[in-house]
Amino acid sequence: MRNSTVQTGYLLALLATIVWSGNFIVARDLNATYSPVSISFFRWLIATVVILPIALPHLKRDFTMLMAQWRLMIVLSFTGVTVFNTLIYLAAHTTSAFNLSLFAITAPIYVVLFNWFFYRETITLNQAIGFVVLIVGLLALLSKGSPEKILELEFNKGDLLMAGAASIFAFYSSLLRKKNPAIGNLSFVSATFILGILMLTPFFIIELMNSDASLRFSTSSTFQFIYIGVGPSIISYYLWNKSIVEIGSTKAATIYNTLPIFSALFAALILNEQVLMVQIVSSAIIVGGVLLVLLGKNNKSS
Repeated sequence: MRNSTVQTGYLLALLATIVWSGNFIVARDLNATYSPVSISFFRWLIATVVILPIALPHLKRDFTMLMAQWRLMIVLSFTGVTVFNTLIYLAAHTTSAFNLSLFAITAPIYVVLFNWFFYRETITLNQAIGFVVLIVGLLALLSKGSPEKILELEFNKGDLLMAGAASIFAFYSSLLRKKNPAIGNLSFVSATFILGILMLTPFFIIELMNSDASLRFSTSSTFQFIYIGVGPSIISYYLWNKSIVEIGSTKAATIYNTLPIFSALFAALILNEQVLMVQIVSSAIIVGGVLLVLLGKNNKSS
């Protein structure tokens, strides 16, 4: 039974990552027309409107338990909903896609650090080797086999914002383990959406008051907002939160590092971008690193 539960956790984390990878493809178009705060606001507004009717009975049932952890709920909502994706959209305006991807893969490193700080959790030698292999594969993928590109990187404001986004996502994933397991996943996700959009709304209003840009929606942008509001928001967060309960934040974050593989695949299928041999080889290295981390057992010091 335990093996079946763990396998389910791996699958849920993988599915969440696959759906998340589509967010970068869609956001590429939206960023050209809408501000980062606007994209984030409408994404979570749609997510909240869609999930609330379904989740309302669950919220009523778990309300007392949610209120008992209200401080944790506010922190998780602010980091996982209000701030994380907004920082990604902000970073995309001032840095390259290469740099964004490079900083995104640092999330599992932060998860390991946060897990040590919160839970005194360490990693085995096999997992450490797996992280190294994983990072090598990702760097090879991102640099397209040209290591000198990494040495030539110049970091700017966007780079720092993306590094901050990666660390915040790791903080959210690690802190999620403090949630009362008796709280249903659907009620928890919907509660974080509601709190997150409430905390994001003042920033959206301030932006509207200080900007001359009008919000115009085309058929294409409407469908794009619906996608990121339902797919990367409701579906991915639901699957991700459930996977952490099953396998822990370290292993879930490791699977998250396969995101560039799926992003490259969707870019090839949807945007007709060329798939290079170095991307195939790098993907194989990444999978090897992921397997090393997943097969290692986490230790907890007393």
